[in-house]
Amino acid sequence: MQAKSIQRTADGIQIEWQDGHLSVYTAEYLRRACPCAVCKEVPERVTTGFLPAADFSGRKIDILKATPVGWYALQFTFSDGHETGIYSYELLRGICLCAKCRSP
Repeated sequence: MQAKSIQRTADGIQIEWQDGHLSVYTAEYLRRACPCAVCKEVPERVTTGFLPAADFSGRKIDILKATPVGWYALQFTFSDGHETGIYSYELLRGICLCAKCRSP
């Protein structure tokens, strides 16, 4: 799956895919969906310099930077300092929230 275009929105990003589908993601949604090892399986003994996804409720999360990773992914820098997650285009398409993608 390849992105045709990626644009910032007021509160996140939107991706137009090669097949014409449009996916819109908020920064908070992407931060909560972070696929990095720390966010997915953080042992209690690990201390990090950023807010774990569950701890930023009520705090505005922004995307400060989106960096392409090869031709297959994006890496986001979030306003809470977190930047280790690599979001493959396959993952991003799979977590699209539109009605078409969420219908069984």
